[in-house]
Amino acid sequence: MSGMHRFLAVLLLALAAGMAGSGVAQALDLTIASPFPGVAIFGAVEVRAEVSPPGASSQVTRVEFYLDGRRIGSAAAPPYRVVVDAGQENREHHLEAVAYGPKGPLASAELRTSTLRVDEVIDVSLQQLFVTVERHGDPVPGLDRDDFEVYEDGVRQRVTDFERGEVPFTAALLLDASASMAGGRLRTALDGARDFFTSLSPLDEAKLLLFSDRLLLETPFTRVPAILTIGLSGVEARGGTALNDSLYLALKRLETRTGRKVAILLSDGVDVDSVLDMEDLQAAASGAPSALLYWLRLRREEEGEKGFQISTAWRDPEGHRREMDQLRRAVTASGGRIATIDRVDQVKDALSGILRELRGQYVLGYYPIHVQAGAPPPKIEVHLRPRGLDVRVHRGDRGK
Repeated sequence: MSGMHRFLAVLLLALAAGMAGSGVAQALDLTIASPFPGVAIFGAVEVRAEVSPPGASSQVTRVEFYLDGRRIGSAAAPPYRVVVDAGQENREHHLEAVAYGPKGPLASAELRTSTLRVDEVIDVSLQQLFVTVERHGDPVPGLDRDDFEVYEDGVRQRVTDFERGEVPFTAALLLDASASMAGGRLRTALDGARDFFTSLSPLDEAKLLLFSDRLLLETPFTRVPAILTIGLSGVEARGGTALNDSLYLALKRLETRTGRKVAILLSDGVDVDSVLDMEDLQAAASGAPSALLYWLRLRREEEGEKGFQISTAWRDPEGHRREMDQLRRAVTASGGRIATIDRVDQVKDALSGILRELRGQYVLGYYPIHVQAGAPPPKIEVHLRPRGLDVRVHRGDRGK
């Protein structure tokens, strides 16, 4: 190095030292060091800012932080950091940090996060199963979580939630009020419905639908028996039977409800007036969890060993038998059951039996493994370690 160059270097160092000693402020730079630009953030996130050069931090009294224009906190000394809840929504965010000195702002920095790019959105919310366990038709109480094994498409699932007993439900009770229920039979059936409503628990809800060839009466969902039975004194049994149309309406009413959903049908099962057939009803309900179905099948006097021999404008005898078979399969597939009764005065005991069964159901919850968006509903199996027991399973709505 030449003498002139050495002289200039010493002069510059002396000037720098003189500026520092005289209290002249150094240039200050502020950056957001975490999170990184362009990444997606969710939940609790650390936001960290850095001041450079290191000595310049002596000028800073605090650093304030902002998320999407909202102040989220401040730090008075290094490390300048705050923790913020960015939420679970997949969206962009704007982060800003402002360094302050005794006389006001000194520097600022900003950063934009990105959204998470995904090819598909997969629902991994809680799946609930409502399980009825019986031995020779009688409920089996006292089972524990470890007594159950749940499989979805052959893959064993880990049961995370387990309940039994008084789990609330919402019920739609459909009573056939066609001409076949005349002569006091409808009155007797309604007396059984009243007992069912008065036996509901405080968190249960129900609605009543009376139907013939059209809907005659519908109450709102409620827990109050007086509302469920209001207006019944003026109802008379008349007309034909639109069973499929009425059952479809009840299932649509239950569709928006949460938790256990139950549809109870009292009818002989002979549909002579519906616009829909059972295939239409099953197609409308396919692909989504529906209600647990119970059918109180009132046996008709003219019913022989081979069933009904009836022809209508809609169906011949074979068509009616096919509709009845499809209704049976729909009930079984839902996890419910069919209770055949010979007399209408047996409705009260039949409804009491359904209520006891609902009170004794087990509720299993799990988060599905290997979920694929757009895949058909999985095959669900529940195995019991105690052998010799009968199991019926109803798949509830996802989510909790």
